[in-house]
Amino acid sequence: MPFLRGVLVQSIVTAGLSFQDAYQVAQQIRKKLEEDTGEIGTDKLEGRVAGILRDQFDDNTADAYLAGPDSTRPTIVVSPSGHRPLSTTLLTRSLEACAISREKALDVARRVQEALLRNNIFEVDKPTLSRVIYQNLQEHLNQKSADRYLSWRHFKDSGEPLIVMVGGITGTGKSTVANELGYRLNVVRTQSTDMLREIVRCYLAPEEVPTLAYSSFEAWKGLPSEQEFPELGPDVSPVIAGFHSQFNIVRVGLEATLARAVKERHDLIIDGIHVLPTELELEAVKRNAVVVPVVLVVATREILASRLTDRGHEQPGRASSRYLEHLGEIWELQSYLVDMADKGEVEMIFNWDVEETVTEILERITRRICERFPPDESQILAHDK
Repeated sequence: MPFLRGVLVQSIVTAGLSFQDAYQVAQQIRKKLEEDTGEIGTDKLEGRVAGILRDQFDDNTADAYLAGPDSTRPTIVVSPSGHRPLSTTLLTRSLEACAISREKALDVARRVQEALLRNNIFEVDKPTLSRVIYQNLQEHLNQKSADRYLSWRHFKDSGEPLIVMVGGITGTGKSTVANELGYRLNVVRTQSTDMLREIVRCYLAPEEVPTLAYSSFEAWKGLPSEQEFPELGPDVSPVIAGFHSQFNIVRVGLEATLARAVKERHDLIIDGIHVLPTELELEAVKRNAVVVPVVLVVATREILASRLTDRGHEQPGRASSRYLEHLGEIWELQSYLVDMADKGEVEMIFNWDVEETVTEILERITRRICERFPPDESQILAHDK
């Protein structure tokens, strides 16, 4: 019979992974099968899937997959979508979002599962599960981590969306960081301001928006000679003027995207050089959502040049030579973005390492959530009465 990716995805979801994670695993298997020739036995195929699950997730998920959908689960959790296996992988990820390290989050997730089994709890509702998680965080980590978990639970129950805005120039790693944040936070909606720029460009005549035909660092080439920017001052450089002209067009779509996220109450991660929190209308958004803006920064021109060169090797379609030719303009834009962030008290992060940067942003997100939703132990213990 033919290999069906959808069937495999469903089998992995039944083992406790999210659809997104299950799809990624199934994609890896499909790619490997396309490289091979001939047939593969069921046992060998299951062994490959289980191997990926053990390497990328944990033994419990692999064992649950191998046991099959008709096996007796040691623990299940009741969720709005119905009964599903308690996955230490998903629990670990939710604890990571609380700015808890992956190693410690995994340890607590396993302890939670062991505690349920030890007490012969084979079906658990969400309030009970939350209480067990909280108690294990108190006992095996610290009160600070337990309080962070409470604040996150309060935030999730509030229905307010989380909006993370990642700004920075070309080469700072915005897209990589945004994608990793999406995975850690389980946020499926992401948006790039470059994509917004391309959408606007498709709908308007080139003569109406000439700066959109160029990258942000060379948008000045599309400026009409008579266009002025009094708000930027008399000595504004062509690079900054061109960028601002482009930003003023993109901001309409950007603000509409933010407003829609608030209206529909869905989490959103948005990244791009056009993320200028100080120049956007965010008051209404901040009243109805947790908004966390950051700007990624590269420390030196030499590091920026190295990153642009590396990106050219990794993505042949984005030739590094073109970016290196405009290194001066790109660096000038960073100086401007840093100045704007400093004036608007937007937090800046030097992106030395993706893992460290993501951890730092998660720390800032958690801090903001704790400020807006202070931990309240009585809420999680109320179900005991």
